[in-house]
Amino acid sequence: METTDKLLKDFFSQNKKEIADNGFTRRVMRKLPEQADRSWIVWVFAAIGMAISIYLGIYSGLIEQIMLVFRQVPIYYLLGGIFCFPLVGTAGFYFAQNR
Repeated sequence: METTDKLLKDFFSQNKKEIADNGFTRRVMRKLPEQADRSWIVWVFAAIGMAISIYLGIYSGLIEQIMLVFRQVPIYYLLGGIFCFPLVGTAGFYFAQNR
């Protein structure tokens, strides 16, 4: 597989031909219509999802049950778990970038 990739790269690098642009790309980019900013929709659905989750958590009694469990766990375990979040998040980000 590596030899095939190397052969393809060598072939395409040797037979590379540049085509004159003559401003074509710039003219096309100027004629494209403006895209409307629709990033707000993500925040709206995130807010709706959070509101539904909080409502269901309160209505079903799940939040009270979670609080009861956390009261029985020693504080050192909770602090250790909280302090590990940045380490785990950084490691996950690192591995996701270097895939």
